[in-house]
Amino acid sequence: MREIEIKLRVNDLDEVEERLKQQGCVLSEPISQHDTIYSLPSKSIRGDFGDTKEGHIAVRLRKQSDDTIFNLKKQLTNEMDNIEYETKVEDGETMHQILQLLEWKPEVEVKKTRKKGKLGEYEICLDRVEELGNFIEIEKMTDDNADPEQARKELFEALKPFGLTEKDEETKGYDTQIYQLQNKK
Repeated sequence: MREIEIKLRVNDLDEVEERLKQQGCVLSEPISQHDTIYSLPSKSIRGDFGDTKEGHIAVRLRKQSDDTIFNLKKQLTNEMDNIEYETKVEDGETMHQILQLLEWKPEVEVKKTRKKGKLGEYEICLDRVEELGNFIEIEKMTDDNADPEQARKELFEALKPFGLTEKDEETKGYDTQIYQLQNKK
């Protein structure tokens, strides 16, 4: 499946949440997520983490409640347009050891509290990200050959009633933003 999403920086997440609820969006209880993103030394992202290009592969282990979820994304046109696969793993520590044996090394950690919901056919996430602030993500799962620009237009259109526009967009993933923040020269 192809995941096309947009991420927007939000000043007042509570206000956005209230507006979403008024539109019938039911959000989950807060979910605590702790992500570890891995890289291969041979394709080190050190120094150029924000310069990922088409074909870049990101591997993540997400701890959420008592679950660990393994995720792989292959970047297509930009960081918000990926082929994505994920699966729950029985033993997160063993999966961590497997990744290291395969020479994938932990690169950056992202800690956040998330509320998830549906707005029509789109998945909505309201995120409070440590070190970064508040965001809303809206995503559409499509077939692999979907037009990403058409999907982005749809997503922005869905967010217009909430006062959110392209000027609020953040084009980098949380991992990239945190990496850049922690590695400012």
